[in-house]
Amino acid sequence: YFVEQDPINSRMLSNIASLGGVGNFSATDLPKVLAGKTASARPSVSLTTQDFNGSSSIKDFETMLQLVYLYFTAPRQDSEAFRSFIQRMETQLKNQDAEPMVAFSDSVTRAIYGDNPLTKRLKVDDIKKIDYDRIMEMYAQRFANPGSFVFTFVGNIDEEKVRPVIEQYLASLAGKPVKADFVKVPMNVREGKQENIFQREMQNPKASVFNAIAGKMERTQKNQVLMSMLDQILDIIYTEKVREEEGGTYGVHSNGSISRYPQGQTILQIMFDTDPEKMAHLNKMVLDILKDFAANGPRDTDFSKVKEYMNKSYNESLKENGYWMNILDNKYFYGEDNFTRYIETVNAVTANDLKNFAQALLGQGNLKTVVMMPKTGE
Repeated sequence: YFVEQDPINSRMLSNIASLGGVGNFSATDLPKVLAGKTASARPSVSLTTQDFNGSSSIKDFETMLQLVYLYFTAPRQDSEAFRSFIQRMETQLKNQDAEPMVAFSDSVTRAIYGDNPLTKRLKVDDIKKIDYDRIMEMYAQRFANPGSFVFTFVGNIDEEKVRPVIEQYLASLAGKPVKADFVKVPMNVREGKQENIFQREMQNPKASVFNAIAGKMERTQKNQVLMSMLDQILDIIYTEKVREEEGGTYGVHSNGSISRYPQGQTILQIMFDTDPEKMAHLNKMVLDILKDFAANGPRDTDFSKVKEYMNKSYNESLKENGYWMNILDNKYFYGEDNFTRYIETVNAVTANDLKNFAQALLGQGNLKTVVMMPKTGE
């Protein structure tokens, strides 16, 4: 498996494999051919999956499947399109090096993942390692066996009408029905405490702050619900205390997840921008609020507000194709049922559960803080 052997081409695969269009159509011809139709389909490859994403109107369902068929059987190479992509990329990467926020984001990635080549941003020097022929070869390998793919369709579909179309374009693809194995790639988070405060030249001086609290938690439905509640409640408290009462920032954003792979890897991220003078005071406040939450749990009003919101958005998502797509994929590929007991789980959570969850995460002692300050003229 080539992700580790060839990280640069692997990471560029999704962007580059479809540059040349498909079949007889270049990437610029394709929109003309599809004019007047509502249909799209694109292959993509991530560190852990290869897949197709597509959507169409009811009447253009066939067109969407024709695209999938062509991406399997006739990927198109176009050296002109590749050259202009590389030129655009060079310009973009050169500009990025001067951007303070890009330096900030690099430092955040390093704080979490260390020097893992799979997580590093592409630099101008990496461009010469991009090999178009090699990428197309890797693409062909990844998509060589349509039989290892599972296609999920969601929508107001008339099964009788779409069955012959699916048979024509998907069932006709040669392939063996094997379930592909997942190859593990190293994506572990660094342990322990790290703090990195650095300065950059800036046109608009500000301090940017990132905190990550990392650890291992079991990826159960209940823990995922607790993580979601925790980051929503923190957003409410931070808005009130840090933004409104202190007037110190436009907003503090919290975001938490428990990953499937690496198993149970848990990261709660808390980010904000502020005046350089207020940075130390506000970041202490942000972390103190989190510690207080772990010690005392949520306020009743915040807790019930978030539960109410989760019930409302659950009922709305039941009407969305994307929601069901996600549920079905997770059930099929990972055996995770995120639907059946979801809303009961949400409603059964107690304030004490939340407190214990926050305590267990903070207690693991992995706090990463990255702060970018403006260079002062001293």
